[in-house]
Amino acid sequence: MNYLLFLRALSLKDDEAELLGITDESEKIFTGDLAKVRWQNLLALNAEDLFKTLETSFDLLQRTSKNPIIKLLFRNAHIKIFDKPTLRRVLHETETFAKELDSIAHEGNKDVFGDMYEYLLSKLSSAGTNGQFRTPRHIIDFMVKVVDPKKNETILDPACGTAGFLVAAYRYIAGEYTSDKLKKAGSPRAMDKLSADEKNFMFNHMFTGFDSDEDMIKFGMMNLHLHGLTRSRLARQNSLTDTSGMKDKFDVILANPPFKGVIDEESVTEDVRMGTKATELLFLRFMMDHLSVKGKMAVIVPEGVVSNSSGVHVKVRKMLIEKGLWAVVSLPHGAFNPYTGIKNFIVFLDAEIARKKSELLFLNIENVGMSLGAQPRPIEENDLPEALQILDEWRSGNAVKSRLVTYVEKSKIESNKYHNLVLDRYQRSVDRKDTKWPMVELGEILDYEQPTKYIVHSVDYKDEYDTPVLTAGKTFILGRTNEKDGIFRDKLPVIIFDDFTTATKFVDFPFKVKSSAMKILHAKKEKADARYVFYVMQNIAFAFTEHKRFWISEYSKIKIPLPPLKIQKQIVEELSNEQKLIKDKEDEIIQLKEKIKQKIAQIWSE
Repeated sequence: MNYLLFLRALSLKDDEAELLGITDESEKIFTGDLAKVRWQNLLALNAEDLFKTLETSFDLLQRTSKNPIIKLLFRNAHIKIFDKPTLRRVLHETETFAKELDSIAHEGNKDVFGDMYEYLLSKLSSAGTNGQFRTPRHIIDFMVKVVDPKKNETILDPACGTAGFLVAAYRYIAGEYTSDKLKKAGSPRAMDKLSADEKNFMFNHMFTGFDSDEDMIKFGMMNLHLHGLTRSRLARQNSLTDTSGMKDKFDVILANPPFKGVIDEESVTEDVRMGTKATELLFLRFMMDHLSVKGKMAVIVPEGVVSNSSGVHVKVRKMLIEKGLWAVVSLPHGAFNPYTGIKNFIVFLDAEIARKKSELLFLNIENVGMSLGAQPRPIEENDLPEALQILDEWRSGNAVKSRLVTYVEKSKIESNKYHNLVLDRYQRSVDRKDTKWPMVELGEILDYEQPTKYIVHSVDYKDEYDTPVLTAGKTFILGRTNEKDGIFRDKLPVIIFDDFTTATKFVDFPFKVKSSAMKILHAKKEKADARYVFYVMQNIAFAFTEHKRFWISEYSKIKIPLPPLKIQKQIVEELSNEQKLIKDKEDEIIQLKEKIKQKIAQIWSE
């Protein structure tokens, strides 16, 4: 089907040339013996003649075309549908599908071969098999706008697929250098603000793309060809294994590299080896190595890049900051549906911006203008426009107040030894700079105690026993024990904290515990009310992706607002009254449900 799509697109180019009055045969593709392969001629053929024509024409196109792009596109092309009626049906289904694309492809929103690739993925159920999936256009456009590529910059996508990023960058630049007058006249990408030399640079030297998949390279070539970028550098090569000794530097790098699976370490070029098989880390190393001194980069990465604690992950995060990381954008789960539901991030690098900032900007995107289910559809909720404004303002030196944004001192990340770039670990947002109360680390107002001497010896629990055995998880009371020693009964109330899941429970009665996987937290009574601290902790969003203890290394460093002790107690009283109301309502609901059950039972007994 790929080659049928190519034939149709190329035929349309010839049709456009005729409409423009171009008579030079060298500007056309389907002339002479190749005229029979023109799309409209193929549609008119019966199944037998269609098979014969295509069988000979693929080779003819590759051998006789004077266009180097055509030669590459049809190299090794073969008919793979041998049932002749089926082949003819596929041809006409391709025409129907392509016409639908034509009808919805408005001038300002057109990535023809990206849409075609998306269609093929859905039909072939192959999305993600090699770590490949199409980046949604609204995400691509957002990244391009943030990076803001210029007319004199070279642009690379080292895992280009259908060249969606390169096409989006071209369309953005072309629009930026077109006067309002021509835009209003219906020519949104006339590029009248560019000189002849600048246009020559754009069409011949600006864009570079690599991909290891031959079909993807062919899609990418056709996509660029349809946008007039016939001389852009698009090469079939694996950026991780085929680029040894490559010295090229690029001013802009845009990418969504494959990060599903691993690669054989021995096959990785020595230039990017890091003692890991994780392709997402190797691609980041490759891109940072090939970014120019004043270069700009926007790359989609999986969650592990910002949170995994392995030595190589930490090293890559350190490299990102040193190379000019200035913003980390968290995308919601499902933003890449229907291809993958995993959570992804975008990292933005620009040494010029980073050099002027002592802080990193973190954005938490909740909505991207599309629903997050298996079948995405447009929705009104969209944080991307506001996010773009925040990033533009930050680049200009202004810190915007918004629920989406958090600003974190780089020194804090460095002092944490680049352990993570997870937004939830850094709680100093712009909104909280003007908080009514001082922000205080939990470790400054809570002492912790190891629970070792309070661990129960036997799990022979019985309801009639006196002392509850606790966990900080949902179960809370695991059972009751009759053991008399090792009961925690002093310094109540306390907060018990699961050191691995960060779950918490407030306890104001004597207890024992099941294991040492927790901390017992005591409020420093001259500073804090234990119940107040517990209430505030319920609103801490703390994401984690690894199994480790958190209190000492991270959680105790989280800051919370701390009013005077008297006001803390007033807040606790108010919240406790609300909790009591909730409990009363819950009891009332239980009673009403029981009444309903009794009435239904009565109906059956009558």
